[in-house]
Amino acid sequence: MDLTEFFELVHRHAHRRWNALAADAGVSYSEFEYLSAIQQQEYRQTDKNDHGQHLQDVVEAMGVRKASASVMVVKLEERGWVRRIPCQYDARAQHILLTAEGKSRLDCGKGIYASAARQIMLELSSEERAGLLQVWNLPDAS
Repeated sequence: MDLTEFFELVHRHAHRRWNALAADAGVSYSEFEYLSAIQQQEYRQTDKNDHGQHLQDVVEAMGVRKASASVMVVKLEERGWVRRIPCQYDARAQHILLTAEGKSRLDCGKGIYASAARQIMLELSSEERAGLLQVWNLPDAS
């Protein structure tokens, strides 16, 4: 299997798992992406010069327009998955934080990827599996 075939396999299984499991997980792929981007921003060091996850940070992390991100953040906030708090360094800005429910939905999305990863590993030959684990320095979870 070459790299292109491998990426096709990964994409196909991830897409199928999202279609099959997203309703049960209660989170769409788009919502999962935003929750992931918000969580990544939460882990950043915050100080006066780099003061946390604002809407612009999510826009840059996702490569979307500010209007699109704003609509999605409002949707996530209405669902209780994120909350916004005022920024102490910039009165015009708000920090976007995951709630416990948002973290739970994010975990559900990660579970979908774990399911896809297990299925992909089943389709690889033992040599391909060993090579993949070695190249990416991953533990064998089988």
